[in-house]
Amino acid sequence: MSKSAETQVVPLEEGIDFNAPVLDMNDNPISAGENEDLRLGNLCVNALMVSFDDDKADGTQKLKRFNLAKKIQGSASDNDFPTLRLNSKNKKMILDLAEQAYQTLMYARIYEALEGFTEGDDD
Repeated sequence: MSKSAETQVVPLEEGIDFNAPVLDMNDNPISAGENEDLRLGNLCVNALMVSFDDDKADGTQKLKRFNLAKKIQGSASDNDFPTLRLNSKNKKMILDLAEQAYQTLMYARIYEALEGFTEGDDD
């Protein structure tokens, strides 16, 4: 792991740093535009707010998604995302939606941030 990737990791006991930049395969921040890095909060909020053609979520579930997205978004007057602790249900909600919304790298980076690792079973 590169030095830059090591400095981006926040211990899960302290919460999830949604302001952390999303890293590419070489552990370099992915650009989101001029002088701005793509951040974990951007990916998670977008995953929570997206609608899929086969989405069977009822109004209650949609409100849960919206409220979690607002919590991750943080203060409207602040451009930074907060560091938050999430329960396992909220993590699962984000991961389930991110699995549908994103390609492998983005999903893996979200998983890594929420769960603290990406190793799984080698089939």
